[in-house]
Amino acid sequence: MKIAFDIRGLDGSHGGKGIWTANVLKSILNSDRENEYFLYTNKEWDNEYSYLPNIHVVRVRGKGVFYHHRLYRALLEDKIDVLIATESYIVPFLHDPKKLKVALIVHDLVAFKSPAKHQRRATWIERFTLKKAVKKSRWIFTVSQYTKKDLVQMYPKLNLEDKTTVVYAGIREIFSHRMDANKIISVQRRYNLEPDYVMMAGTLEPRKNILGALEAYSLLSPKNRQIYRFVVIGKKGWYYKEIFQKVKSLNLQLRVKFLEYIPDDDLVTLMQGAKIFLFPSFYEGFGLPILEAMQCGVPVLASRVTSIPELGVDAIHYADPTDAVDIADGITQLLENEEHRTQLRNKGYEQVKHFSWGKTAAAILNMIVRG
Repeated sequence: MKIAFDIRGLDGSHGGKGIWTANVLKSILNSDRENEYFLYTNKEWDNEYSYLPNIHVVRVRGKGVFYHHRLYRALLEDKIDVLIATESYIVPFLHDPKKLKVALIVHDLVAFKSPAKHQRRATWIERFTLKKAVKKSRWIFTVSQYTKKDLVQMYPKLNLEDKTTVVYAGIREIFSHRMDANKIISVQRRYNLEPDYVMMAGTLEPRKNILGALEAYSLLSPKNRQIYRFVVIGKKGWYYKEIFQKVKSLNLQLRVKFLEYIPDDDLVTLMQGAKIFLFPSFYEGFGLPILEAMQCGVPVLASRVTSIPELGVDAIHYADPTDAVDIADGITQLLENEEHRTQLRNKGYEQVKHFSWGKTAAAILNMIVRG
């Protein structure tokens, strides 16, 4: 078969979707020599798979909706059998099922469940295209049971239950590398950080609840705020200016450190050096940073909402994302109770064993091959 991927997001511009695509693609390409793979992008891309004869990189010029129209034409001209649609619902919305089979990946339904906290343009596009996309797609894959349940309930007349399969994400290999104490200290110094800090990672956007995390941090005792800085790692997304205004209004300029972008190696190192990891999100289709923190041996405080309990089970200290006092109380418990941190750390190590990019890739490929 000829199987296609849209790989525009592999440069990191698409956040979690790009990470998911890169790692599933890598697992599939490293294991499958029978099928041909066509990787479509509108950018220059250094083909790390050029040594494999069954891999073809195709440049499709254009941006926005023009790119998607041209991509669809290219898929038909290249006689592609299956498109694994990881990035967008537009081609699945446009395609003729008699000419192309689509395996649609649904990462989340934030445009429907929490639209006020999502990017406005993306919300409009997803709301306009998803229903027809899921109806026409041959297979649907969601990244959590929570998202599958919501999707099936959202379109009851489409009977999506049988053609929707849950495929979890895995954990990037680099997060399994244990950094020695000297390297951790060296990287911390390079970013002007003291050894003790509370960490949060994710795009600066409303649904990540950085405002709530800042409010909670401001409620910690003066002693804990003095000992532990709050480090937020992530690129600016949408509606982020209120975050910086919040820091000023809470007078936390000297205690909160924003790092917009850092290489993965430094991210892993700083994560392993963190005292605890915060993830008080309002909505998550999956929540990959939670697993990455667990793999790094960092105790996690996260929201008991959407898909998060499905990932964390009993390996997370849960808090109400709408209650800054509850979040602050959880942070305090974790900072001041070493036994509690150790229990969560050990449970986290066991929990991450259930997730693998190899399992995800195999599940998708097996469904497609079976037809």
